[in-house]
Amino acid sequence: MGDLATNSDGIHYKWFILMVATFSQTCASFVIFGMGPMAAFYQQAYNLTQFETGLIVSVVNFGPIFSMMIFGDLMDRYGEKWVVGLGSILLGVNTLIAYSIDSYIVLLTNLLFVGIWYGTAQPGGSSAIVKWFPGKQRGLAMGIRQTGIPIGGAAAAASLPFFFHHFGLHSTILLQASVAVAGGVIFLFIYKNSGIDAEQAKQYTFKEKLIRVKNNSQLYPVFFIGITMVSVQLIIVAHLIGFLKDAFHLNLGLAGSLLSLALVGGMFGRVILAWISDNLFHGNRSKPLQMTIWSTVFIIIILLLSSIHLPLWAVGLLCFFFGFLGIGWYSLFIVMIAERSDHRFIGLTVSFALTLNQFFIVASPALFGLLVDWTNGYVLPFGLLATAISTGGIWLKLTERKQAAKT
Repeated sequence: MGDLATNSDGIHYKWFILMVATFSQTCASFVIFGMGPMAAFYQQAYNLTQFETGLIVSVVNFGPIFSMMIFGDLMDRYGEKWVVGLGSILLGVNTLIAYSIDSYIVLLTNLLFVGIWYGTAQPGGSSAIVKWFPGKQRGLAMGIRQTGIPIGGAAAAASLPFFFHHFGLHSTILLQASVAVAGGVIFLFIYKNSGIDAEQAKQYTFKEKLIRVKNNSQLYPVFFIGITMVSVQLIIVAHLIGFLKDAFHLNLGLAGSLLSLALVGGMFGRVILAWISDNLFHGNRSKPLQMTIWSTVFIIIILLLSSIHLPLWAVGLLCFFFGFLGIGWYSLFIVMIAERSDHRFIGLTVSFALTLNQFFIVASPALFGLLVDWTNGYVLPFGLLATAISTGGIWLKLTERKQAAKT
């Protein structure tokens, strides 16, 4: 790839890149994933209905849909430094604006822009890791960087309620804004653009780049895997507690603890699965991703068939591995997208994939819930989910066989 990670100056500096990319992602996630508890605080402050409260989280998640591809194109043209750094700072500035807002509609509009600026974080950090790390270390580096998302969410969940109950709503807004700005400022001071083919990237228009992404048929099954597996990820977060309560007759407290276990499994999975792809599969992302897909299907089937017949420790083990696979897949996916893209358009290609995912991040929990209500159970919804996941695995395998036959 000709990236800086291969020369003497980049040998040690790339680890600073990893640290700052992870920290920047953690700070941005502190704001976005902190909108869950913040929505409850806004509900109390504005006397909102449950629908209005839920809309706060939805609006923030809609924002990146409008921005990620634009920011990805800018990163390809000018590098990640200013796009990610300023994006995080503006994320904090927009968060701070909520300090003086006293209208629910104005708040929603402002939070839409918060989500828009978050569109710099995911593709920017992913592009930075791909450009700075060689293939044999890229999976692990991406896995470590992806832990910034759950760490940021966990930090927000732990700190924001404390600040709200002790110092009020304005203190939580100030805390979120300060964290986001800090992440952006540190990124600006420490990060250096790698400059890979920047001049060549400028020769193509946005439309020409999109056409090249569209014509890269190797990416199609990976895009599909992205939207199916991100649906698994969101369904775990939104519906695992309800499933455990209904299928295994667990109380809400115990079911919540098992969800936490699944999320911990996901954090480990994002690092370990990526490490496996680097070391056991020598940089091959496809094989461990396919193994992850089929293992996820197996876990879903076991959960459906076991019902109340499993001891609690076995249910906990299944939940841990459901999270390990159903959340841990993400690092493999991001690296695979980046490595199969035109190296001049990594930012745009990753952004395109993440934009597709974002639609399903918004839609899949609601659609799954509708199916559960309609069928009065989880068998058909989980069955359709397992079928969709399997389709992605089969499609990827067939695509690679065709590619191998051509060569």
